Amino acid sequence: MSAHAPTTSWSTQHLAEFVVAISGAPDESTALERAIESAVEALDAEVGAVVREGAVAASIGWPRFDVPELDLVALAAAGGGDVAVPGAGACRAVVVPLDDDRDGAVVLARMGEPLDPFELNLVRGMARTLALTLRMHGVVEAERGLRLRSQQQARENALLLARLQERQRLLERLALIQGSISNREPLDDTLKAIVTTAADLLGDVTAAVFRRDPEEPRVLRGPDGETCIVGSGAIGRAAGEGRLVVVEDGDGRAKAAMAAPVHEQGEIVGALVVRSLEPARTYTRAEQGMLSTLAEHASLALTDARTVGTMLHQALHDSLTGLPNRALFLDRLNHALERGGAAGRVGVLFCDLDRFKTVNDSLGHAAGDELLVTVASRLNGCLRAGDTAARLGGDEFAVLLEDVRSEREAVAVAQRVIEALHPPFEIQGREVFVSASVGIVVGGGRGEELLRNADVAMYRAKADGKGRHALFEPSMRAEVLERIELEADLQRAVARNELVVHYQPVVSLADGNLVAFEALVRWRHPTRGLLPPRSFVPLAEETDLIVDIGRWVLEQACVQAQRWGTSVSVNLSGKQLQQSDLVEVVARALARSGLAPDRLWLEITETVLMHDTEATIERLRALKALGLRLAVDDFGTGYSSLRYLRRFPIDLLKMAKPFVDGLNASREGTALARTILELGHSLGLRTVAEGIEGAAELAQLRRLGCELGQGFLFAEPLSADDASALLRAGGPAVAA
Repeated sequence: MSAHAPTTSWSTQHLAEFVVAISGAPDESTALERAIESAVEALDAEVGAVVREGAVAASIGWPRFDVPELDLVALAAAGGGDVAVPGAGACRAVVVPLDDDRDGAVVLARMGEPLDPFELNLVRGMARTLALTLRMHGVVEAERGLRLRSQQQARENALLLARLQERQRLLERLALIQGSISNREPLDDTLKAIVTTAADLLGDVTAAVFRRDPEEPRVLRGPDGETCIVGSGAIGRAAGEGRLVVVEDGDGRAKAAMAAPVHEQGEIVGALVVRSLEPARTYTRAEQGMLSTLAEHASLALTDARTVGTMLHQALHDSLTGLPNRALFLDRLNHALERGGAAGRVGVLFCDLDRFKTVNDSLGHAAGDELLVTVASRLNGCLRAGDTAARLGGDEFAVLLEDVRSEREAVAVAQRVIEALHPPFEIQGREVFVSASVGIVVGGGRGEELLRNADVAMYRAKADGKGRHALFEPSMRAEVLERIELEADLQRAVARNELVVHYQPVVSLADGNLVAFEALVRWRHPTRGLLPPRSFVPLAEETDLIVDIGRWVLEQACVQAQRWGTSVSVNLSGKQLQQSDLVEVVARALARSGLAPDRLWLEITETVLMHDTEATIERLRALKALGLRLAVDDFGTGYSSLRYLRRFPIDLLKMAKPFVDGLNASREGTALARTILELGHSLGLRTVAEGIEGAAELAQLRRLGCELGQGFLFAEPLSADDASALLRAGGPAVAA
């Protein structure tokens, strides 16, 4: 393999350098030497030679007086074989004919991998260019001899000189075409230059490039709507057979035609054709070589244009989903606003996936990527004709709705997006559930500002409970700024010792004895006062600060429970449960505090338990092996099944507060609470009721057989000092 990866720009550069090297040679011998030196350098070959008329005309790579001339001549005649390379042994050689009248050939050999088709095409192009140059020098030599002849010979010399000038014009035009390709000028301009050069230098009436129709591959389309079929006529045969085709006895308007195939990234995509109205028109070998050379340059231009187009597409599209990226989305958004004028209104949806990071962290990035691709597909299915969906990065998507007449239209699309993401996703053999929070803005102005406002509205939707949409309102900006400030403050809260742990008693409903405390974090904000968990825990979960906060609460709670000689219950977030070192973190907290493992209860919400159940069960079993107890928190609000509950190594079932509130509200409420408690008993679990606030609720829970409870009826969450005082007083007072 060449040291330079074969690319269009690489090929263009070396072919241009080859033309420059040989076109300035003063004589044939110098041209041959420069040609083989340039070819060997371009292809990273070890040796090379030009064989003409049964002898080595130029060589490189062998000692001056040790060139294997007989072997090289035989090799050129055979069209290939092995050749000895000094210090390396035998190497496979490539032989490319010069297509001249002296049986010339270029021989190249190198170590390592053979030349690939792209490199072979480059060598063939060099060989054709060299043949043209050698013919030029032959003409020059002939012209010198003719000067010694008669006046008739002088007139013939003038004709030969004209041909020489024509060849020189070809080299000059080729250099200009090479420059157009290198400078990546518009493809149509470059092809027009090639066609004009073919018509001018070959003296024919018409020249054109015919290209395959992408929709009908058997059809070749040329200028002015002209078409032909692959395999038919000079043009169709050149494209179908992949070779130069000459027709000199045409019976149509064109009496003669010559066509050469044109390639794009190695695939035949059309043909370059010249046509003449002269009945006696014939095409010499030199003219055939000239057309082939021009066709090769057309191939280089097409391949380079395809490469540039691919690079441009990659620069403006998301590589994973294929959707437009942020740059292209904003470009289309601004164009839509410009088309609408001062009164132009467009809709922008900003979609953020809920719980995507949980999937990505627990199942791996491959699963996350698969999920994003599927989300993109569903998102596209929600759009109207002319709308644009884009991936902005991570799990954020945006939708551009053009020509929106009302906010109702935008809301309808947002609702379709939310509903489209509701069914489970089949990812790596698992059912995965995600939702989207969608911010909506409808209006005009600047594209960046509209997207920013839609982002602001998305945060409102997420704060309202996720899986929702929200329309932008100017007042939302202040909320976002407040959120940003709160996040910055929260980053510093642990280091500044602003977090505190409060403890709510868990009591036996039968006798009122204190059984444990539940540790609940609070934030003593320097300006906002004491903040409850709902004011900052959701933000901590979104920013991953919950992992550090959760670790700190666990350590504090274990130390305090050991001092009191009680059990303590600590909540685990979904993010903590996904941490690979969770078991080590818990074991370290127990060891440092000296708390007996069976006095630590870890609470996990039902919703978290049901995500990636197999991995969750494995992690819970590892925690259970430490000797601690596990509780399902907020039971009844998730989607767990009896089959999964039986597999979880849990000890306690905590019934969510809404079911406690519904005990005396209706017969159905009592039935639901009874069902949950009976389920816990059937699984051999202790049951805990949360949020008990009234004596009537307590009486009902006792009748239903609930064992433990907590709530304001017994005590609100207390500071460590107040909890100590409660313990000294014998625990909370519970009505008989």
